[in-house]
Amino acid sequence: MTTIKARIQGNSVMITIPSSLGVKEGEEFFFIKKDNGAITMIPKIEDPFENAQDGEFYTPEENVDYLPAEGEIDDL
Repeated sequence: MTTIKARIQGNSVMITIPSSLGVKEGEEFFFIKKDNGAITMIPKIEDPFENAQDGEFYTPEENVDYLPAEGEIDDL
């Protein structure tokens, strides 16, 4: 585990990411700060649906004619 120290640069707090983690220059991330102070970086990915054709991701419903039996709904 590598330890790094946050530093001030202009109006921002900077954290240097070690090159051993393989983060490429220009790569974008979403950041989430947890209640316990942990910061998670989530890589931003391209929208997989941006160039999708109509119906490409369509999956027909299964069990469309299903009706609950006896007390199934009561258990919810």
